[in-house]
Amino acid sequence: MSQPSPAIDSENVHDSPKLGDAVAYRINQTNRLLLTHLARFLDTHQRGLTPEKWFLLARLREDGPLRQVELTEPALGDAPNVSRLVDGLTTAGLVERNDDPTDRRCRILSLSVAGASLADELHQRATQERRRVFAGLADDDLQRFTEALDRIDGNLRALLTSDADRSES
Repeated sequence: MSQPSPAIDSENVHDSPKLGDAVAYRINQTNRLLLTHLARFLDTHQRGLTPEKWFLLARLREDGPLRQVELTEPALGDAPNVSRLVDGLTTAGLVERNDDPTDRRCRILSLSVAGASLADELHQRATQERRRVFAGLADDDLQRFTEALDRIDGNLRALLTSDADRSES
């Protein structure tokens, strides 16, 4: 893999002819590195726990119990994938499914005792690991970076919604 150029030759970041200068490409490369690092980190603490499964456990730890549909990302249409992940977590004894008393079509997901214990333990370890990943970056730099990511996220959601609306017409 080639390293990105240290400085973009073009006045406008979007006009550089070099792939390594494209911000979206660099975000993708960093995302791949983060996911690879997280997968290795998780596997050392809980064999077979993927980043995707960890994200669901963490969401249930923070916000649970939740309806399964609340764990899906509508912009990505990932409901079938979430179902498979939840099936795996249920089989592993980390998540419990119960009927929703207000809607018979829905299931409520919650962490089992083992799932809650694992999620708490991994939360502490992941927080420590984040400090290693983001070493050398000041809190205000990370805050500005987070704000930029939020803006990009909002732009993409608007574009995806607009594209979906156009394709339904």
